[in-house]
Amino acid sequence: MSLLEVRDLKTYFYIGNQVIKAVDGISFSVERNETLAIVGESGSGKSVTALSVMRLINPPGKVIEGDINYNNVNLQKLSEKQMCMVRGDRVSMIYQEPMMSLNPAISVGEQIREALLIHKTVPKSESKKRAIQLMNFVSIPEAQVRYNDLPAKFSGGMRQRIMIAIAIACNPDLLIADEPTTALDVTIQSEIMELLRSMKNKLNMSMLLITHDLGVVAENADRVIVMYCGKIMEEASVQDLFRKPMHPYTVGLMKCIPRIDSSVDKLYSIPGYIPHPSQFPEGCRFNDRCERATDKCREKMPELIEIHEGHKVRCWQHHD
Repeated sequence: MSLLEVRDLKTYFYIGNQVIKAVDGISFSVERNETLAIVGESGSGKSVTALSVMRLINPPGKVIEGDINYNNVNLQKLSEKQMCMVRGDRVSMIYQEPMMSLNPAISVGEQIREALLIHKTVPKSESKKRAIQLMNFVSIPEAQVRYNDLPAKFSGGMRQRIMIAIAIACNPDLLIADEPTTALDVTIQSEIMELLRSMKNKLNMSMLLITHDLGVVAENADRVIVMYCGKIMEEASVQDLFRKPMHPYTVGLMKCIPRIDSSVDKLYSIPGYIPHPSQFPEGCRFNDRCERATDKCREKMPELIEIHEGHKVRCWQHHD
């Protein structure tokens, strides 16, 4: 039994007379102790998928269809009070921008401690010790001294470490990391991803990693989902995806990666732009940017089919 199973998830936003199909009928699972990456351009529906799992979609957005089963419990059927006991305890999330998630007026130590006091029956004195231990665990220097510092006194990389400490405070089964290295320089990105790998292994967690960086995917994921315009375009193990990508969109993303052994003067870019979600093209949603599109691609949406074990693709031209 999978730790997390998402089936036919549809999350739409109703803005005026427009229906924005941000996530449009996707299904996937996350196994125990597995890292599943969801990759795609901005606007593909990756973050909305993560927020839907956490039941953090607010009006005008709404999950209109689908099941989200965690440990064989349908999260969609829980009351908000019951969901609050799951969220931050058994399922935790690291958000893109720490300063948007941390309270600027409360010390970082107290914010870590709060997660423990909400979800665990821990004495207040013990909770402070545990919060300091977590700060040490994520390599915050002089943790005992910096316990009372406000978030503004920390660098971007240190704030992200604090977010990780809050997320793992209750030893969750599933950690959702939504672009955890956004706006960090390359060296700090590497440190944060190394920290997440270490935490995952030490705590035996599963991880749902949301990213647009295929380098991060290659180093950290077991399986990969490629999303575009609210749909899953391809799903495979990380080895299969990098060895033999089947969808033209995946191929395009791969070609955008700079290579040290390449002599080209200009990096490849996928033609055109991701369409506005109220103006998705008919048929395959990638057809207006695809160099291999045919009339069939412009007329009818292909199904997501399994080509061989564990490797699925949504494309009429997959055989090529």
